[in-house]
Amino acid sequence: MIVPIAGVAENRDVLPGEYRATGLRAHALSPYEGYYLSMSDTPTPTATLGRTEQIRDALFALALTVASWTQIATMRLFFDRHPPRPDGMGPDPMTVLGGAIRVETPTPWMFVLAGFAFLPLALRRRFPLWVLGASTVAAALYDRFSHAPTMTMVAPLIALYTVGTLRNRRTVWIAAAAAFVFTAALMIPQLSMSRLISELVRVGATFAVAASLGDATRNRRAYIAEVEERASQAEQSREQEAHRRVEEERLRIARELHDVTAHSLSLIAVQAGAAEKVVERDPEAARRALEAIRLTSRGSLDELRAMLGVLRGDEESAPLSPAGRLEGLARLVSSVEDAGVAVSLDVTGELADLPAYADVSAYRIVQEALTNVVRHAAATRATVRLKRERDAILVEVTDDGRALLGVPVEGHGMAGMRERAAALGGTFEAGPLAGGGFQVSAVLPLTGRSSAR
Repeated sequence: MIVPIAGVAENRDVLPGEYRATGLRAHALSPYEGYYLSMSDTPTPTATLGRTEQIRDALFALALTVASWTQIATMRLFFDRHPPRPDGMGPDPMTVLGGAIRVETPTPWMFVLAGFAFLPLALRRRFPLWVLGASTVAAALYDRFSHAPTMTMVAPLIALYTVGTLRNRRTVWIAAAAAFVFTAALMIPQLSMSRLISELVRVGATFAVAASLGDATRNRRAYIAEVEERASQAEQSREQEAHRRVEEERLRIARELHDVTAHSLSLIAVQAGAAEKVVERDPEAARRALEAIRLTSRGSLDELRAMLGVLRGDEESAPLSPAGRLEGLARLVSSVEDAGVAVSLDVTGELADLPAYADVSAYRIVQEALTNVVRHAAATRATVRLKRERDAILVEVTDDGRALLGVPVEGHGMAGMRERAAALGGTFEAGPLAGGGFQVSAVLPLTGRSSAR
């Protein structure tokens, strides 16, 4: 019975002896080492044979039984029709049958023993050891007490082969040895010393060949089953990995679209509202607001066009560098100031040689934090601090707007900032300040996990 083992490396006693000394861990096991074979004679997985297989086994056993009965009957008939002639010209049974067999009249018990040898083969795949025992006993008894030649010794060989296909190596060789000893014990009294050794070698060799073929077949089937199982698992893993990558890419695109559109549309909404209020009493201020709207919308359209070019695979329209980097931080601050929020920028350390993944993530976090300041904080001032350290960059955005009571509700923007920091193996925190205002802070490693992607 082939049973897959979980945690096989921790329980090596259940493995066949030839695999226990390999010292391999579970993830490196060969297809053979992922299986063990039960040594009990309980019905194996093949016990759940379909009706077709059961009928096939029964017909196979019946055909062999009929063939053996026919052989017993026709052997006597042959010599009845062709008796030896006095002049020695007729067939001599001693010569035809190898000089060791006497011709006997078939008796009912010969047919009974032949039937007991072959008929149990109908159940050979359900109870292989019991069938082997019954066939061996019947065949050996027939050979011991009858001299009429027949094919009864084929029955235990077929049964032994079946044991080899369904039991482990140790079991099949113990069964083969037991069958050989029983058969030899019944052969010894009727053989002369001159023929004893040759007969024992012949019987032992046939049992060994049957056991070896069964064991090889079992190993081959176990190997094929394990290879098919691993192929199926690999296919499932590939599908799951593909689904995961598609989901990650979908979330990344959604985050990028949110960062681009939320910031730009928020500034456009603020500028449009300001222009509407001052269009009559201060046309110049309204004109500046409209100009800020034009520049903001153009920049947003450029970023969207570049992003869509990447998604379409259009190499000509795809940007040569990631959109939204810290080198454009001054323009970002200027657009926020045009919306009515004074922004102070505090940069410590060199930012020009930042890795692209950290550069883009830091810019997007600052962009989203300032967007939230414009949309939700009702703030007049905001401070952006960037500090380059040896193996990380610190990003901090604070404002003097109204403090929110309780735990702030985390929307798409806040979740996007948190995901960007987590993707690099960094940290992210956001919350109200004790004296009023709100603070967003993130630490982005410069050796983040995204570098490997």
